[in-house]
Amino acid sequence: MSGTVQAEIESLAHGGDGVAHVDGRVVFVPGAAPGDTVLARIVEDHPRWARARLEEILSPSPERIEPRCPIHAECGGCGLQHVSSLVQRRAKAVAVTDLLERVGGRRPPAAIVCEPAPREWAYRQRAVLSWRRSEEGVVVGFHRAGDPVAVVDVPACPVLDERIAARLPGVRSALEGALGDEGQAASEGRLALRALPGHGVDGGVFTADPVTAGRIARTLAAAGLPTTWGRWARAGLRLADGAPRREVGLVYRDLNLRVGFDSFLQADLEAAAALYEAAFEMLGAAPGETVIDAYAGIGVLACELARSGARVTAVESHPGAASDLRANVAGAGGDVHVLEITADRLDWRRPQPDAIVVNPPRGGCARRVVEGIARSGARRLVYVACDPATLARDVHRLGTEWRLDRVRAFDLFPQTAHVETVLALTRT
Repeated sequence: MSGTVQAEIESLAHGGDGVAHVDGRVVFVPGAAPGDTVLARIVEDHPRWARARLEEILSPSPERIEPRCPIHAECGGCGLQHVSSLVQRRAKAVAVTDLLERVGGRRPPAAIVCEPAPREWAYRQRAVLSWRRSEEGVVVGFHRAGDPVAVVDVPACPVLDERIAARLPGVRSALEGALGDEGQAASEGRLALRALPGHGVDGGVFTADPVTAGRIARTLAAAGLPTTWGRWARAGLRLADGAPRREVGLVYRDLNLRVGFDSFLQADLEAAAALYEAAFEMLGAAPGETVIDAYAGIGVLACELARSGARVTAVESHPGAASDLRANVAGAGGDVHVLEITADRLDWRRPQPDAIVVNPPRGGCARRVVEGIARSGARRLVYVACDPATLARDVHRLGTEWRLDRVRAFDLFPQTAHVETVLALTRT
């Protein structure tokens, strides 16, 4: 298949591309909406499927709406602004269902409905922007759609929390000024921004060289943005030695929590409350039961479980998050044992768990973790996932010994293809 094809868009795939069938093959068309009739140019050809670039909309779908952001088609930050929120959630529910059935080998016990977030816009309380510096100047923004290297300049963004959005022009100007100083030269890096409830905006500068990041951070701090710094690598953002953690207090779900800048938090804490509530309720831990909370983060679930009377082993490998976790469980009270190790090093049989909850990163659980869960003797497992594809893979790896009892999907990132899923399994 080559050249330009006419296609009728049937649905949205996991990831947000429009799906059509042309000459018996599946064709993925980014930027298309279900019900569109389009002309698209084939840019990637495979025996069973192809990817195409949208050239022209011959007949727009009734589901198509006007995007709020003028650069949404270029920017890879949120590529579903051209369809309604209802269509977005419908596509996410279908994606979770399809992946669980096709990859996980499990039929959901009831129809999955993707639950809406409280806000569809101005919801991101955390964001990480990229910059590229060249002879032509500085570009600050998000990665280009379909290109993990190129950066699209983003002067404003409608999904950012209003406090971050208000500070963004001044922060950009200060960053551009810092990068224009040859003494602070850095060809690329990351600028993380955070606006937690009850606090102002603060930031972090991350480059391959933490010394350079520190110089840039001090320039931003002088411009009025409290800023920490560290090293940016493929493994993620890490604070440099001597850089402030910028620890703040946060009242969340009736818990008094401490969170450092380098600790993970959901981008929309209000929307994430429903996610935590679902996980806690599905786990159903009774007083005196033993629970393993793997990938525990700063301890939201561990604290709630301990307050309910469960005996908790909380596992977290990130040093900063583990530090916050210890402080938070100490403040919450109850019986919590914190292990600062990776989940694949845990002896899953040692605590003799009644139940397990896991909330891994996008890559899902390592195979050794899934094998450890299978050996643990636990009767109940709750899996919180930010990627339904790796979730389905891990459910398949668990085997038929585990029965899928409940599934809930949450639209924590409106205007994007991301979907959060919580499911409960019981060992049969």
